[in-house]
Amino acid sequence: MKIILVPTDFSEQSKNALHLASQLAKKLSAEVRLLHVIEQPSGTYFTAVSEGLNDQLDNAFLLSLMEKLKMQMEATVQEHPDIKMDYRIKIGHFYRSLVSYMQGNKIDLIVMGTKGISGLDEILVGSNAEKVVRHVKVPILAIKDRVDLEDIKDIVFGSSLTNRTEKVASELKTIQKMFNAHLHLVDVNTPNNFFRQAEAEASLQDFIDTYEIKDCDFATYSDVTEEEGILRYAEKIDAHLIAMATHGRTGMMHLLSGSLTEDVINHASRPVLSFQLG
Repeated sequence: MKIILVPTDFSEQSKNALHLASQLAKKLSAEVRLLHVIEQPSGTYFTAVSEGLNDQLDNAFLLSLMEKLKMQMEATVQEHPDIKMDYRIKIGHFYRSLVSYMQGNKIDLIVMGTKGISGLDEILVGSNAEKVVRHVKVPILAIKDRVDLEDIKDIVFGSSLTNRTEKVASELKTIQKMFNAHLHLVDVNTPNNFFRQAEAEASLQDFIDTYEIKDCDFATYSDVTEEEGILRYAEKIDAHLIAMATHGRTGMMHLLSGSLTEDVINHASRPVLSFQLG
């Protein structure tokens, strides 16, 4: 891992993301790239979007704003003298600007702050964080609250029969190494996706043995939905991070289906790291 991208708007959530990203960069000898996007307000809740400009703002105001943002970026860089850090300020739509930036830079991980959403807001507008998770190919680490790297010791991975593959095993090993953490695999049993516990446990053990995953245990957990089960199991064992595997635009396969990853990111108080399988 060489380059970590951190979208920022200088909010508390984006500062929390940079705090952990900087610790990861120092541990992995990686570089941090900061990205700030100036865009018109759109009602989204993703915290890497600035307060925005409207069509009436003139060039003088824009130039003044750009100078102010450059000063903020420079100050942020100077606050982290022990790691290599650079920044870019772009004007436009957040998601398109992020994708455009990534096309010209080999990004290995995105660490971003997110406030999450709920209720009517969730139904009406969703989240830019969801769009990034669904479409961007690199792993995404979404963070709400401040957390230190050394405090992440237990990671929950929501498992299913269809995502117990060699690629998943490889990604999980990478995540374990990144955080030096213990891994907890969990199958969530729901009324709509019922399974026999003995069969699930045998399959989980086979996955661990086949791909030689160390420092790992497994469990089954019953709940009304997969999302609630993963969140409650993570709370039950006091996990420090939740890992999710996605299939991008098609969502999760089988047990982890639809928009489960986005739902978990929106509602989890813990950091959530998602990676794509396809």
